Amino acid sequence: MVISISPALAVGQKSENQYLDGIKKFAGNKNGSSAKKLSAEFFKAYPKTKYVPDVKLILADAETIPTKAVPQYQSILKNFRYFKKNDYVQYRICEINYLMSNWLELKTEAQNGGKKFPKSRFRDNFSMFLIFSLMQLGDYEGAEHECRRLVGNNHDYNNLAAALLILANIQKKSSGMSKQYIGSIREIAKGFSESDAMPAALFFMGEFYEQKKLYDESYSAYSDLIAKYPGSPEATEGDVRIKSLMKYNPKRATYLPGKKIIDAADSIDISPEIDIPDDKHSMIFYSLSVGPFISLKSAEEIKKLLNEYDFIKTVRLKNGYAVYVSRSPDEESILKVKIRLAEEHGLNGRIVRISSDGKNSYIYGE
Repeated sequence: MVISISPALAVGQKSENQYLDGIKKFAGNKNGSSAKKLSAEFFKAYPKTKYVPDVKLILADAETIPTKAVPQYQSILKNFRYFKKNDYVQYRICEINYLMSNWLELKTEAQNGGKKFPKSRFRDNFSMFLIFSLMQLGDYEGAEHECRRLVGNNHDYNNLAAALLILANIQKKSSGMSKQYIGSIREIAKGFSESDAMPAALFFMGEFYEQKKLYDESYSAYSDLIAKYPGSPEATEGDVRIKSLMKYNPKRATYLPGKKIIDAADSIDISPEIDIPDDKHSMIFYSLSVGPFISLKSAEEIKKLLNEYDFIKTVRLKNGYAVYVSRSPDEESILKVKIRLAEEHGLNGRIVRISSDGKNSYIYGE
């Protein structure tokens, strides 16, 4: 019987795990050059190590320039087809393309993610990325189809409600406050009343009725929103909107859309957005939300990239992190910043409205 004995380490030579720990530490401290140097040393000491894709992934995650990170991730997918973390690698490629507003690339990569990793924990993320890319490319029919597929394949209560909310937004963009749109909002309110999507559904109902000049129903929806979800971004917006309704002396009314309301809605109803009245008792400004990021590390890397802005803050979301960039008094000013961010850094920032009552800040638009 032949017994294989691993060769002893040379005196002073690091083990593979020691190298890995050192590379991770350098990357975690944002010392990319040292991480690369130690990686080269590692590969020279252990040319047949099984940890090559792990090291390359650490280096790709540590890359602060998105355009340089993508080829590194793509190299991992190409050269290490059976790497156990390839679904995460694909997710990062999608995430970067989303942040850089590369909608055609995002569409392709999201489709690849869904096909290659149908059982991955990032499966729903790939679907969401595909939906967002189709929306930005103006393919609302395709986006709605993908969203309905996501709804059909999803059995998680909150995820399903969120998918229906996205579907409603797609319908609003394509056909306005139409029969399909209010029908989807009703489905959320009736079937997912305990979900995280409910505050948005109540706000959208109030907005729908306000647009239709059904002020009793609008007032009632906003009132329940404020009472049931105090402190939510939607409640803050509802509080602003409800004040503009008081001149109509509104009364409490049943507001869950019934057959009569839905049948009366048009198939296409594109109307101007409702003006948001000023609230003299609160401070309101606009910012750009960049993200979401799956980890705080990714958010901090983008924050470092954008450090020339006078206002930049990392915010914890329910799932992940976002970086808020710039502080502008109106939408026209923040739109200029959005264009600058896209042109100079290739990042897609979403405009958010932030209000403060002196004690707390509320964000609407995430």
